[in-house]
Amino acid sequence: MNKRLRKIFLDVLALPTAPFHEDAVAAFIRRFARRRGIPITADRYGNIVLRYTKGDQAKSVALTAHMDHPGFEILNAEGRDLTARWLGACDERHFPGGRLTIVSEKNEIRGRATSALDDDKTFTVRAASPLPSPENAFGYWGLTPVTFDGDLIRTKGADNLASCAAILAVMDRLNREKADADLWGVFTRAEEVGLLGAGGIVRARTVPRRVPIIVLETSKALPGAEIGGGPVIRVGDSMCVFDPRVEYAMHSTARDLVRKKRKFGFQRQLMSGGVCEATLYILHNMVVGALAFPLGNYHNLGKRWPAEEIISASDAANMVDLCIALAINPPVGETRGPMKRRFSASFKSREKRLLVSRPENI
Repeated sequence: MNKRLRKIFLDVLALPTAPFHEDAVAAFIRRFARRRGIPITADRYGNIVLRYTKGDQAKSVALTAHMDHPGFEILNAEGRDLTARWLGACDERHFPGGRLTIVSEKNEIRGRATSALDDDKTFTVRAASPLPSPENAFGYWGLTPVTFDGDLIRTKGADNLASCAAILAVMDRLNREKADADLWGVFTRAEEVGLLGAGGIVRARTVPRRVPIIVLETSKALPGAEIGGGPVIRVGDSMCVFDPRVEYAMHSTARDLVRKKRKFGFQRQLMSGGVCEATLYILHNMVVGALAFPLGNYHNLGKRWPAEEIISASDAANMVDLCIALAINPPVGETRGPMKRRFSASFKSREKRLLVSRPENI
């Protein structure tokens, strides 16, 4: 991972976020785009869209990632004693006792969970100091924002800020190299509480149906999808499989990169550890594929207490390389023509050996 890519990941992974509280991430993305002259818009649900365009013949493709990570929001406060509601996945063993970071008016305040979760995921918190304002205050587990440990990146929430960083890195490189491409970078909200931002993308028709969507995620590492083995071409998730045309095109592009780049590697797996936004898009008959970072300590699930999520820096660099290649040569239309022609030619050359003199009626 070069210095430029490393800085993008450091900056993005350190940002505070939780479902419905993605403002800091959204603000960073806006600044990032404006500094590079990349057009930026937002739909009525707060999903953000960057669009890099150059070249009259460039074909469109969208890379998408959600901006939130499991966390909590403050419901009320009496001095240092707070009531909060957890948003997204968590391990109930972390309550009470888990250390927290509370964000109030851009101030970060330490705290600790002081009760178990109720049925509606509410719990109590003791803050190190009174909040500047409980209004719009939120938080997450009190973990190290981001550190590099050899090839490993340890962070409070790789899911899914790592994918946001990867998309920004792709935009940055296309812009610097002035490459011919029509790339949509789509950043969604509140994925961790039911794919809500993706629902907004569908409802508002934020991305035209003609544009193939490739969903970037971080997904629990599995056998065959291991940290450091390369980005994963995600065939599906725990609920469904994705578009085979897009998957075939991504697989072909990845194999080409293996031949061209000595250090490039990738993996291919269903990734059944969870459900991602690609499933929702598939349900609405959109053209969808997916890529994933293999992730350690998924949703901060440590052995006893919350733990930093882990991804590989080399996986991140290879993810960016693969997405650059897909932006320049998008998976548009029926991508499996060459494979179909190859099998057709093979059949014709050997068809006579299959023919039988007296076919049976079955």
